[in-house]
Amino acid sequence: MGRGIAVALISGFAFAMSGPFGKPLLAAGWSPAGVVLVRLWIAALVTLIPMLFFGRDRLLTLRRAPFTVLAYGLLAVVAVQLAYFNAIAHMSVTVALLIEFSAPLLVLLYLWGRFGRRPSLRTTIGAAIAVVGLVAVVGAASGGAMVSPTGLAWAILSLIGLAAYFLLAEDGTAADDAGTDKQTVDQLALAVGGLVVGAVTLSLTSLAGLTPVRMTTVPVVLGNLGTVPWWVPAVVIGAIATGLAYVAGIIAINMVGPTLASFLGFSEVIGAGVVAWLMLGESLTPLQIAGAVAIVVGVLMVKQGERTRAPQDIGPLEPAAAASIPLS
Repeated sequence: MGRGIAVALISGFAFAMSGPFGKPLLAAGWSPAGVVLVRLWIAALVTLIPMLFFGRDRLLTLRRAPFTVLAYGLLAVVAVQLAYFNAIAHMSVTVALLIEFSAPLLVLLYLWGRFGRRPSLRTTIGAAIAVVGLVAVVGAASGGAMVSPTGLAWAILSLIGLAAYFLLAEDGTAADDAGTDKQTVDQLALAVGGLVVGAVTLSLTSLAGLTPVRMTTVPVVLGNLGTVPWWVPAVVIGAIATGLAYVAGIIAINMVGPTLASFLGFSEVIGAGVVAWLMLGESLTPLQIAGAVAIVVGVLMVKQGERTRAPQDIGPLEPAAAASIPLS
């Protein structure tokens, strides 16, 4: 499980680079859809090209569950990213983040309601502590809250998409322990397929005028790093904050399960604060530091709660030891 936690943290900190590197593009005149479209195509290409040369057999597994691949691309890729950017265009970043990062609670409720996986007391307490830490970190990062019906709708869509990210990634790639002939999709192939579906879908909606795309080629200012060409932050958020983040995320979900992985996703909030501090000079307040500590404590309790859960409580979505991805 320790290796899975490390991979999950890599995914979280990779996702955390989206804001600090994407914000300068928005400031340079890019539209939210433009940023998301470029990052998705870069991520799709940097993951697809190596797979075409070294993992064609993995890509063929996409035929086993086309609905899962389509749902993952639409919900876990497009909905999460585009909905969040549109949410913060109509409401406070604080509220949008708190709604989106309520996804671990939605994951807990879903697994409990559908498969009877009632969370242990330790998991419940850990979840509460982690959420309090999230509120402290995010709440201290911005001023007064502003909410609008449009922003709320986009934020809820991002919440659903993030929950789907954790649930679909494992359900589509984990073998069925009951011994049935469940057809599974290779983990890396699901990441690649989802990114391609997301990039193509957003391209089509952009051509139809549903998601207006605006991009510029003017240099951008990356805080303490100075002025750089536009493609520098674009490559970072595409290759690292999207490609690496999604691949590592799927592997981690299969190694530690969707519940623990979803709470480990809070590392994105901590990582974003650290990157913003180092790169943009946005200092961390004592309340944010205390909140980060609370998140760590809460995640550790969730980890212990998941580890000590009785075997009979484990449902069909439990991790499959990531058999198709050798990590050593």
